[in-house]
Amino acid sequence: MDGKPESQPRCTAEDTGGVLLYRLAGDLDFDTKDVLAFDKPLADFHAVVVDLSQVTFFSSTALNALLGLRLRAEPLGMPVHLVAVPAATARVLELTDATGLFHIHPDLHAALTELVPGPPPTSDPR
Repeated sequence: MDGKPESQPRCTAEDTGGVLLYRLAGDLDFDTKDVLAFDKPLADFHAVVVDLSQVTFFSSTALNALLGLRLRAEPLGMPVHLVAVPAATARVLELTDATGLFHIHPDLHAALTELVPGPPPTSDPR
C-alpha cells in the first residue's frame, strides 16, 4: 500500500433499522484480511448491505471475504446487498461470475429505501 489516507483499508459496521451496514474503503488487497472479517453476528438483522463507494482497489481477497459473508447469511435467508459498486470492482464480480450472487443497488439510499421499513435513514457520517 502506498500509505495515502484514501487508500488505507477500512471496514465499519452499523445497525441501520435492522439492516447490518458495512462500509468499506481504501485498497482491499491481500494485506486486508483482518479488516474484512465481517464478524458481526447476523441473527439480529434481516439483511446485510455492503457499501463499496469508497473502495479504491478490490482484490480476490476482498471478493473471498464478500463470498464468505454471503455464505454466512444465506442459511439465515438473509440477502447480501452491494451498493455503489465501482467499475473496477464490478469488473471483478463479472469476471468471476459473482455478480448474480448479490443484490446490487446504485447507491445506499436506494438499498435502504428497499430494505428499511418507513423512511430510510438520511444521516451519512462520512
